[in-house]
Amino acid sequence: MSFLENIKTNVRALETYAVKGKTLQPGLIKLNQNENPFDIPDDIKRELAQEFFSQSWNRYPEVFPVDLLKALSVHTRHPVEGIIAGNGSNELMYTVLMSTVGKGTKVLIPSPSFFLYEKAVKVFDGEVLSVRMNDNLSFPTDRIIEAARREKPALIILVSPNSPTGQSIAIDDVEKILAATSSIVLVDEAYIEFSDKPSAQSLIEKHDRLVVLRTFSKAFGMAGLRVGYFLAQAALCEEFLKPKIPFAVNNFSASVAIKLMQRKKLIDERIAYIKIQKEFLLNSLRALPGIEVFPSDTNFLIFKTRHESGALFQRLLHENVLVRDVSSYPMLGRMLRVNAGTEEENTTFLAVLKKNL
Repeated sequence: MSFLENIKTNVRALETYAVKGKTLQPGLIKLNQNENPFDIPDDIKRELAQEFFSQSWNRYPEVFPVDLLKALSVHTRHPVEGIIAGNGSNELMYTVLMSTVGKGTKVLIPSPSFFLYEKAVKVFDGEVLSVRMNDNLSFPTDRIIEAARREKPALIILVSPNSPTGQSIAIDDVEKILAATSSIVLVDEAYIEFSDKPSAQSLIEKHDRLVVLRTFSKAFGMAGLRVGYFLAQAALCEEFLKPKIPFAVNNFSASVAIKLMQRKKLIDERIAYIKIQKEFLLNSLRALPGIEVFPSDTNFLIFKTRHESGALFQRLLHENVLVRDVSSYPMLGRMLRVNAGTEEENTTFLAVLKKNL
């Protein structure tokens, strides 16, 4: 008997997560994972290193990180009882799904969107209700409501600003969806710090079915340390804490997140720089013949060329420029994605791209 007979059929049908490209190495222009191009400054690292040495490595962290939750409450101006922190926003995504999705549970996700949501729903044996984005890649609010009223999903997932398209759903439309349905609505705001659009957080007090998910991986530059959190009403958080994995946030990552929330000026300056560089990329790509680039509320852009995206991706990679081929997503044929790096990185990317068009 093969061990495969003991693996869930829906899991056997999935593919392992993988990112095409090269491992991080000197000389690589890495613009494929929407990371912050700036590492944490050395003076903060040295300060945190001393704190790290003072921690007891043989002891578990707190079941749920109390000091981090208190700092997040100050940072977000949201009651601490309505905040849950986790090992990156991906872990919290699974927490919400563990709480809501079982065999046959319907989950509505506009498409294209962050692929891991659809994958996770399938892991939990749920059913994905896919609602196609508008032709301009904006959110189809009316069709979301129509499908939700018809199918009655337990959960509606709105990634806003959206990955991989970069566009946001209007807050008024989030409220329309909440008012017109009985579903829990998860708004993933991983890129909200780069957006000029308002957060859905302002709706939480009025709606006990709203969850707003965020991460420290992007604007705060903590992708390698894995801290995320979500905001909701306290009663909903109580339910999500029941299946939540305990001890998920290690002491060191919590310390770094707390320290960076105290460095608001540094974070704001970096966000402003990245937004300027994103606009530089946008205008530069628009000036290149044969390229269609889409507006974005994030730190990245998607663009279409006349070339087959996989071949162009490989030509750029051959010259040590790593972007993301997103052409396998619905509606994104022949498209690549690039995130804003430093001015030097962006200039190099544009030169190599122009050479290979």
